Amino acid sequence: MQLVYCFDCDKVFTAGKAQHKREIVRRHIEDHSSYRTIDRRNGCTRNTANKVVHDVAATAKDSFWIAKNLKPQWKGVLVTDGTYINVRNAFAELAKREHWYSDDRFLHKMLAILSIDYHTRDLPHYSLGDNENKIDLVLHFEQLKELGYPLAGLVRDGNDDIEKAAIHVYGKPIPTQSCHHHFLDKFDKKAAEKGCTELERQHIAELRMRICLIIRVPTIDIACQRVGEFAREKNRFKTSEATAELVEKFLANFEYLTEYLQHPKGWMPTTVNVCENMNKQLKDRIGPMCMFQSMQSAADYLKLWCLKRRFQKFTDCKKPFRHLNGKAPLELAGCHISQLDYLNL
Repeated sequence: MQLVYCFDCDKVFTAGKAQHKREIVRRHIEDHSSYRTIDRRNGCTRNTANKVVHDVAATAKDSFWIAKNLKPQWKGVLVTDGTYINVRNAFAELAKREHWYSDDRFLHKMLAILSIDYHTRDLPHYSLGDNENKIDLVLHFEQLKELGYPLAGLVRDGNDDIEKAAIHVYGKPIPTQSCHHHFLDKFDKKAAEKGCTELERQHIAELRMRICLIIRVPTIDIACQRVGEFAREKNRFKTSEATAELVEKFLANFEYLTEYLQHPKGWMPTTVNVCENMNKQLKDRIGPMCMFQSMQSAADYLKLWCLKRRFQKFTDCKKPFRHLNGKAPLELAGCHISQLDYLNL
């Protein structure tokens, strides 16, 4: 494989067998080989490997092609979360000069929004946005609706704009579960704040334990009984400004924290762990790459990575998800992909 310069069109392109190109992409995407490693082992420069990967990513099939041609049968319980990736902002200097952003840390970042169908672990859709605001989320859910996703339940972190965007697009109430881990993290952050006394930390820990005993129960009737008792004596837990704030937040979010109890056991998770795990895998892959040079290259790479993930078989799931092992997310969604190569669809 080598780079060739065309004197007619004044462009540089990669010459070589398509199979060789796909092998380079597999080494990078599946084996997590860096461009430098491919340089040493495959006999092409890291710039060539980079170009091959992005050329293949640009032509990879997106979520709309998968929905139209493979027709996955999703279950409708959606877990949505986002993670920031580094993307060069061509207007960074102008943005700094005009003070478009209050925090310069996000000038070269974009949010990768991933939505996972909980029961199949498939990725129906993914998108890039400036941040986790309602505008980007509405666009994300509009595309999900175009795909024909049957949204029947939603699991989110502490951002209520996710639910608002889903309701706005689908035009109906969506049963929504708030992540237990994200909510309980508020207690840990309060206890870790500078100036928090040892006595306040003890009170926050006791309040956190009491709330766990309310939201982690077998039935909604027990949860309602316990929250009623808690509400009647809530002033006893308001020992400081911090605990008073946490008490009111809990009572305001009780319905979202116990939505899972109003459905059959196992139908709706209590955390966004499946999505955060996917975000971690994505960050582990793109972390060594430092920064994408454009929004288009970032979007293409995200498309390729998610496509690979939808075809990748699970191998080490533990109880109670051992039944997922040996199958890819698209197979769990009812698609016949055993004879398909995601790089040659």
